[in-house]
Amino acid sequence: MGVLTVTMTGLRDAIVSSRQARVALLGDLVRQTDERRNRVSTLCAGFARDRAGAHRAWFGPLLFEARTAERHQQAPKAEPRTHKPAHKPVAARTAEPSMAPLPRAKKRSSKGLKKH
Repeated sequence: MGVLTVTMTGLRDAIVSSRQARVALLGDLVRQTDERRNRVSTLCAGFARDRAGAHRAWFGPLLFEARTAERHQQAPKAEPRTHKPAHKPVAARTAEPSMAPLPRAKKRSSKGLKKH
């Protein structure tokens, strides 16, 4: 074989190995992307559950949750629940000054203080 043939064979082998490395890298990136997508979806679902639980703790069950619970209990139909806070609002107190008001400070005259 000639030098040119050996060089071309080496070049072809380098191209094939680079292509195989690129295909492996692309497959790895696709796999990592799918794994990351699944992790993010799981994390978002967990946040949604936590947020719904906190909302239930503060405001009581939502309208559709109350209806679902009623269907499972086979109880006679009651009036649909509206979204009302679980606690009663507290009347706001009027602001009471904690101390007696201070007298106004006297303004100093600036006419005699000018220096030229």
